[in-house]
Amino acid sequence: MPKRIGPLSRLYVFVICTVDRVVPNALRPFWDAPAGPRNVFFWAPTFKWGLVFAGLGDLVSRPPQNISVPQAGSLAITGVLWSRYSLIITPKNYNMLAVNTFLTLNQAYLIYKHLVWRSSQPKNAVYEYNNYGFDEEW
Repeated sequence: MPKRIGPLSRLYVFVICTVDRVVPNALRPFWDAPAGPRNVFFWAPTFKWGLVFAGLGDLVSRPPQNISVPQAGSLAITGVLWSRYSLIITPKNYNMLAVNTFLTLNQAYLIYKHLVWRSSQPKNAVYEYNNYGFDEEW
């Protein structure tokens, strides 16, 4: 029994075919590359850059006591694993390598920032949590 093509797949094929007609010859090698914009091996790492930019925002604005070490650790480990994977697959995906390397470095620095803050605190300190604008207690 043949598998039915879904509406999102049809839309993707339509967009790629439409853009394919207007791609200049200078960009044709990039467009037709095995890890180029014509397939998911390009778009998945490209959208993952959003995680890197969010982490950069955390570096600038998030106080160290609000950094989640398990979350940052899991993102850093994911970055390491996918960086390695991007080098052993065929074709090698350097966009995936770059995004995961930056993700790992970013999250590792967030963990470092939190651990430096934690080591500077007295041992049995009580954290002051922001009550998100509520002045009365629950």
